[in-house]
Amino acid sequence: MSFNPVFAEMTEPYVEHQEFPDLVYPTSVTATLAAFRRAFPDAARLVPETDDGAAALTVHAPGYVEFVKEGAGRPEGATKFPLNVIAMPELRVSEPRTFEGRHIQYFFDEVTRATPAVCQGALHSAAASHQGARWLAGRGGDPAMVLVPCRPPGHHALPAIGGGLCLFANAAIAARELSRDGRVAVLDIDQDHGNGTQAAFYDDPSVLTVSIHAEGWPHVAGFAEETGGPAAPGANLNLPLPVGSGFAAYEAALATALSAIGRFAPKYLVLALGYDAHQEQGFGLLRLEVDDFAVLADRIAGLRLPTLVTTEGCYGYYDSTAVAATRFFDAWAERWR
Repeated sequence: MSFNPVFAEMTEPYVEHQEFPDLVYPTSVTATLAAFRRAFPDAARLVPETDDGAAALTVHAPGYVEFVKEGAGRPEGATKFPLNVIAMPELRVSEPRTFEGRHIQYFFDEVTRATPAVCQGALHSAAASHQGARWLAGRGGDPAMVLVPCRPPGHHALPAIGGGLCLFANAAIAARELSRDGRVAVLDIDQDHGNGTQAAFYDDPSVLTVSIHAEGWPHVAGFAEETGGPAAPGANLNLPLPVGSGFAAYEAALATALSAIGRFAPKYLVLALGYDAHQEQGFGLLRLEVDDFAVLADRIAGLRLPTLVTTEGCYGYYDSTAVAATRFFDAWAERWR
């Protein structure tokens, strides 16, 4: 059987924004798109349509989606950076009465905030992830890849709350749509645990969620003993690595992840792609080099699965972002050639 892969990017419109409040610099979307286009110059460029939050509702609670939609409709500059508090039951006396105050209902940290640009980007990214999955499923299982450059990222967003700079769980939204057509594996290679993706499918046997990450953040999830809910034992695989691990440990974890995916025999792969495992980024917790991303791409592409890629954590002001993205997609193109 011939292997003639088809590539596409789901990119317009999308919103680039600051990954931390009030700091302006190029985001990883720019580097990822440039690297993808160089590696796959004939890739189709698809235009996602706005959907008024319908894609987000396939994973997220209606009240939370309405909060993000409200944020998207506010005037630019209206949402100031709130000094959030954690909404512990012992603390609460009254319900919050401002939009900023409602952050404590819907975000689990103090960094994430619902500015108009962030909320618009979240809605666009969710719609693009859903529509990219529909495009991939429409290929009938033929070898194909679609890139969905998401900003804000998504893998920390749980069904009813966001955090970690994530509003909507883009990888989970794509996986939910693809699971209508067959089994799906989600592989998260971002430095931090994909706790939101895990939460979305923890009791769903049709989706295998796998995360390779530095042990620690977000502190309350990502441990090896989290293997799936009562209805889906073995449907979640966490591979936490000690802080300071280099590529030897990461490569061994990747081999374990790919073996698990192979046994699961999915029809589709969703790849949550972050570059922040690089030693220059994300506090240097995993200490990967740029050339290591070529190895990651080669091994993952070796699965020969129809693949949807969402973008997760990394920091665009580092030169390593562009170099790692280039190494990654060039290696994928070589493997699928």
